[in-house]
Formats: sequence, C-alpha cells, structure tokens
Amino acid sequence: MGYTYLRPRSMPEKQDEAARAAFREQAAKLAADPSVELWYQDESGFQGDPRPRRLLAPIGSRLLLPYTGAHRRESVIGAVRPADGRFVCLIMPQANTENFQLFLDHLQSYLGPRRVVMVLDNASWHKTRALRWGRIEPRYLPPYSPDFNPIERLWLNLKANFFATFAAHTQEQLTDHLSTALRFYIDQPDLCRSVCGG
Repeated sequence: MGYTYLRPRSMPEKQDEAARAAFREQAAKLAADPSVELWYQDESGFQGDPRPRRLLAPIGSRLLLPYTGAHRRESVIGAVRPADGRFVCLIMPQANTENFQLFLDHLQSYLGPRRVVMVLDNASWHKTRALRWGRIEPRYLPPYSPDFNPIERLWLNLKANFFATFAAHTQEQLTDHLSTALRFYIDQPDLCRSVCGG
C-alpha cells in the first residue's frame, strides 16, 4: 500500500533557517575548494550496556539483550575528512577542554599541506580561549544542527554494527571492544567516505 514503519528523528524547533542556509552554502564552497582540507569533528559516548535497537529477526522469535546496570562508559573524540574517509580519534574518559586539546595536538600530525578547516559544534570546550589550534581554522555549526555534521552518521553506523547487542562486563572489555570498532573504521577509509557522504 506504499507505507512502511519509520522511526521519527527528533528535530529541535530552535533552528535558525537563515543561519543553516548560510552554513550550507559556506560548507559547499569549502568542500569544492581544492586548496582546503575540510574536517568534521565531534564527540560521542559509548555505553557498556547496549541500547535496544531494531534488529532483523525471524518472525515469532523473541530477542533478549543482556543488561549489567553497571553504567560503564567511554567517550571518543574524533574527526573525519569526508573527501577521502580519513578518520582520527582518541578514547577519553570524558570530553572537556584538556582532553579536546590533547585531540587537537594528536590531529596535527594527520593534516596535509593545504589550508585546514574543521567544522564542529558549539560545546563550551570547543570555544575556550586557551585552546591552541595550530594550523586548524575552527568553523562552528549553526545551533541545533547536528544533521550538518557527517561524523554523526559515522557514530550511528559504528554503534549499530558494534554495540547493538554488546554488553561489557568490565571497563577493560568495553575499552577493548571500542578500540576494535574504531580500528575497523580507521582502517577502511572507503567505508568512512561512503558513510559520511564524501
């Protein structure tokens, strides 16, 4: 009958459509400029207990997910270059100014010789005056616009493929599993490019 079940994606009502249109235009120009190396940055949290997600299963079956209730968590600070799928990240206990600076320092060795622009959200630790950006020019997303950041799709893909049914019984188990998942994407730039729409 032309219908299917879809899960609505929540969209904030506070978006400034003029700012979003201006950002879209600016991002398209940067992406088309051969003298610019364009990166997108974000942080994501990973839980030791899986969040229930829709999974393909035989009709009539009943799916059960393990749950430890231990609240194990890791944070990842990462950046992706959609043009070629280069993905750089660090596992951190939390996202804050100090850890973000460690990530910026780490990222410097992956930058090419061109002008480097990095798009990121408006988190407070992204705007601290004490940050040392090196060669990176920060550009901030319009407020309430995570849909403009292609690394968000990478996080969703990674969580769906590696964390849909995974439960960590120790913090080390969570860190090891997360490291394996991140390495999978780091080693497959073509996949990252495809997921991020590069």
